[in-house]
Amino acid sequence: MTMAQDYRKLVEDALTAGKVSSSAAQAICRWLEEPPYRAYLASLKAEIDQARWKELDEAFYTVIEFGTGGRRGRMYPVGTNVLNARTLGESARGLADYVRSAKGQAASLSCVIAYDTRHNSREFAEICARVLVAAEFQVYLLDAPRSTPLLSFAVRELKCDAGIMITASHNQPADNGFKCYDAHGNQVVPPDDGGIIDCVKASSDREIPEADFAASVQAGKIRLVGAEIDRGYLTAVVSQSVSRARDISIVFTPLHGVGETSVAAALKADGFSRVKMLAAQSTLDGDFPNVPGHVSNPEIPRVLDAAIAEARSMGADLVLASDPDADRIGVGVPLGRDSSGEWVTLNGNQIGALLAAFVIKETQAQGKLRSDHYLVTTLVTGQMSKAIARREGVRVVDNLLVGFKWIGKAIDENGPAGFLFGFEESHGYLKGDHVRDKDAAVAGMLFAELVATLKDRKQTVLEYLDGLYTDVGHFAERQLNKVFEGRTGQDKIKALMKAFREVPPLSIGGLSVLEVKDYQDHQIRRADGSIELMPEPTSDLLIFELASEGCRFAVRPSGTEPKMKLYLFSRSDTSGGNDPARLEAVKTQTIARLDQMSADLDHYIATALVEFGD
Repeated sequence: MTMAQDYRKLVEDALTAGKVSSSAAQAICRWLEEPPYRAYLASLKAEIDQARWKELDEAFYTVIEFGTGGRRGRMYPVGTNVLNARTLGESARGLADYVRSAKGQAASLSCVIAYDTRHNSREFAEICARVLVAAEFQVYLLDAPRSTPLLSFAVRELKCDAGIMITASHNQPADNGFKCYDAHGNQVVPPDDGGIIDCVKASSDREIPEADFAASVQAGKIRLVGAEIDRGYLTAVVSQSVSRARDISIVFTPLHGVGETSVAAALKADGFSRVKMLAAQSTLDGDFPNVPGHVSNPEIPRVLDAAIAEARSMGADLVLASDPDADRIGVGVPLGRDSSGEWVTLNGNQIGALLAAFVIKETQAQGKLRSDHYLVTTLVTGQMSKAIARREGVRVVDNLLVGFKWIGKAIDENGPAGFLFGFEESHGYLKGDHVRDKDAAVAGMLFAELVATLKDRKQTVLEYLDGLYTDVGHFAERQLNKVFEGRTGQDKIKALMKAFREVPPLSIGGLSVLEVKDYQDHQIRRADGSIELMPEPTSDLLIFELASEGCRFAVRPSGTEPKMKLYLFSRSDTSGGNDPARLEAVKTQTIARLDQMSADLDHYIATALVEFGD
C-alpha cells in the first residue's frame, strides 16, 4: 500500500470503530488525497498519527458557516469546521470572487484588512491580503492591531469595495473569526452574504492562489496604513460629543484588546484628562490572562471586578471596559454618592436607554433635535429606549433582526442625516455616520459625558435612571444562554426550536401567551387559533407576547456560537409619582416576574429536550 492508502485505512478503521462520523471521514480523506490541500498534508498526518479522532471529527464533520457576523469559531491547524489558513483563504477568495462578479471583471477593486490581538490574527490578516492580491485587488492592511469600528471607518475613508476584520469579538481565546464588510463599511447583508457564501463554497475544492507578501508590499499592492486612519477616525468620534462637562475620573480597561487605540484615545481627544488604564489588563494578549475565565466580554459583570476595585480605591467616578476588538462597551458606576462604597455594573439595555435619553435630551437642549431624527434598535432589544424616544417625539426603527449589520443597513435606508442613535442589547452602540458598526469609542465617550454632566448636576447615574423609570415605567430584561456544544449540540438546538414552534408554552411567568411571532414562517399565531401573515424580516426567531404590556420573551439560535439564546422582557407600571419606596417595590415586582419566567422556561426546555430530543 502507498502511504496515502495507509492513512485512508486508518480513517476507515476509525469510522468503523465509531470514532469519527462519516461526513468527517469523507472530508479527511479529501484533505489526504486532493491537490488543493497538499500544504496541510503533514499537519493532518500528524493529527492522525496521534489518533486525535475526537478533535478531527469536530474539525471535519461539517463546514464552518457564515452567521450574524461572518465566520467565527475555534482555531485548529486542519479542518473544514474550524478557523485555519485554508478556511481563511477560502473566505478571502470567496469574498474577492463575489465582489469581482458584482463590480465587473475589468473593475479596479480594493479591500482594507484589520485585525485584533487574538492568536494568529496577524497571520490570518496576511493570508487574506495575499489571497486578495492574487485576485488582483489593491489591499490596505492596518499596520498593527486595531478596532472593528476603525475597520468600518477605513472602508469608507479609503473608498474600498470591501473590508475584512479578523476577530472573534469576545469569544474564548481558542477562537478567531473572519468578518466581511461591504463598500458602505457595513457587515454584509442579503443578498450579498448569500452570494459570498456561494463563492466561498465554490473555492473550497480548488487551489487558492496567494501572492508573496513582502513582494506585494514592495510593489505597493499591499499598503500598510495606520496613523492617518487613526486621526480621521478619532476626529469623527469626537465630533459626536453632546456635552462640555469633563470633571470626572475614569478607570478604563481594554481587557487585553485594542481599546487603548480607540476608546482611551477618544476619551483623551475629547478632553477627559483623568483616565487611568488598568495596567493588569492593558497588555495586548490573546490569552486574556487577567480576565476571569479568560473571556473578555464586558457583558459579564465579574469581568469588570478588577477595574471596579481600582476605581473604588482611587475614588473614580466611572469604569469603562471594551472587548478585544473594541466594538462593545461595559460600564460600572458607584451604587451611591460614595465612590469608595459599593459599585454596580449596568446591562446592555440600561446603558442603551441611558445613552438614548442623554443624546436626545442634550440634542434637544442645544436646539438641534429635528423632526427627521430617529432611533434604531432591534427586535430583541429592551423597549425602554423606545418609550423614551416616543415620549420626546423621536421616530423609532425597531423591526430589525439580531446583529448590528441590520442597524447599519437601516441607517442607509432611512437616511444617515437623520440618524440620532442606535444600539442593541449586547452592549453595542453608535452615534454618527462615520461607521456602520457598533463603536465602543463613541459609546465610552458619550457615557463619560453623561456621568460628567450628571456630576455637575449633583446627580448619580442610578438616580438619573430611576427618573427615567418614573417617567416611562420600570423595564427589566434578562438573557438565558443554553449552550449545546459539538456535533449533537446543533441537533438539540433544532429540536428545541421545533418544540417552541409546534408545542409552544401556554403561559410563562404567570402570564398567558397571547401570540407567537414567527419570523421564519412569517406568521403571527394567536392563542385564539387565528393566524396573520407577517412580512419580512426573515430569521429563525420567535417572539412570544405575554398578557401584560411590555412583557415578552424571544428565542433564537445563536449565529456565531453553539447556543440557544432566550431574551426575557418584563415591565411594571410606575404610576405613583416620585416615591422611592413605591419605585423599589415596583422594581422587586418586575424582577420577580423575570425570575418566574426564567424558571418556567428552564422547565419547558428540559421537558422539550426529552420529548423532541430524539
